[in-house]
Amino acid sequence: MNWGTLKNHFKGVAWKRLTAHEVDARVSNGHEFQGVNKLRDLLGPDGFKDRPATYLVYLNDDGPAEAIKSIATWYDARANDPNRSAEWRLYYPEEVSAIQHLRANDLMILTISEADDLAILFAPAGSAREDQLVALFGLTESKTIQVHMFEHDTAITFGAAVILEDLGLAESYPADGPERDIAETIAKALIDQFGGKLPSGREVAAFINRGVKDVDPVQDPDGALHRWIEVEAAVFRLWEDALIAQRVSQGFFDADRKPDVLGFREFTMSLRQSRVSRAGGALQLHAARVFDAHKIAYEAQVTTEHYERPDFVFPSAKAYHDPGTPSDGLRMLTAKFTLKDRWRQVLREAERIPHKHLLTMDQGVSGRSIAAMQAAKLTLVIPTPSRNMYSRKAQTMILRVRDFLDQLP
Repeated sequence: MNWGTLKNHFKGVAWKRLTAHEVDARVSNGHEFQGVNKLRDLLGPDGFKDRPATYLVYLNDDGPAEAIKSIATWYDARANDPNRSAEWRLYYPEEVSAIQHLRANDLMILTISEADDLAILFAPAGSAREDQLVALFGLTESKTIQVHMFEHDTAITFGAAVILEDLGLAESYPADGPERDIAETIAKALIDQFGGKLPSGREVAAFINRGVKDVDPVQDPDGALHRWIEVEAAVFRLWEDALIAQRVSQGFFDADRKPDVLGFREFTMSLRQSRVSRAGGALQLHAARVFDAHKIAYEAQVTTEHYERPDFVFPSAKAYHDPGTPSDGLRMLTAKFTLKDRWRQVLREAERIPHKHLLTMDQGVSGRSIAAMQAAKLTLVIPTPSRNMYSRKAQTMILRVRDFLDQLP
């Protein structure tokens, strides 16, 4: 599914490796990014002062980016010296305190949106966040600053759309075409049948499975699972937009016809909570559809030791609780749409199964975390299209859905 293009959101992107003079207070307190003359292609040749800017500083791979609203100044440090060539610099104010967490060789990315919003992103060298951003913008390694203007339509994948939204840079929607038509048809059917209240996740999954006909979970389990998930995400966005439009047209007023600020907050919060909670549930339901297509014996939400409930136990709860069943004849799988730092919770589930598996769509797990999972005998399972966003080294430690199916006893 095509989720639009980068050109829809950005005029261009620039990137460089940071130097100690730019971010290390022990070396310099100048608060400037240097060696950036080529930024004139993106920021323009005239300079600007105190322009609003958003700084997204990644402190670690497992937590959210710290967004800092501040300013930036683009100027020629030699403007008053006609005998010397221009030396352009990008100044950031001292109040951008999170800059102190950056290190030399970290990746800096600067974007300009179609609305001329300036965002400056940072990712630690060698991190999963760095891999994400390199893949998202199609960056190449260089010792000097590089600039790329989005003059051609570079299609956004579902994984890229999730990253853009996670960064708060853009909300992507499926581009016009047959694939969007499928999502709109399903969304309309849900609205017609259930109105403003979304039905259970199981009912939504059934709509998705019936509406998406161009997949084969037996021949291509990775592609089928990924497609079902991205279509459901598209359907939910379209349904959510219809609900928002309806609610906004009614207005937010209390019984005295005064602006209902609390009502507005509760409405927006409920939508966000519903989206987050349904994402994980959808992954479980569509994964079960794949197992059913392969006629694999499993049981969902089995209660194990300490009242833990892994999402799937193979082949059954009876086999798991039978002391006569050898542990190598058992498998477990927990599904989490995104991980953050929650993967350690899985280690408490199903104590009889020493090697555990975790299904996710997350494309922001660091190599450090993946290695820690391996040491703890936990292996990630990621559908191929999302797995491909990882570095080659990381992919060697991640199973495809098909790989996991092949390992089941």
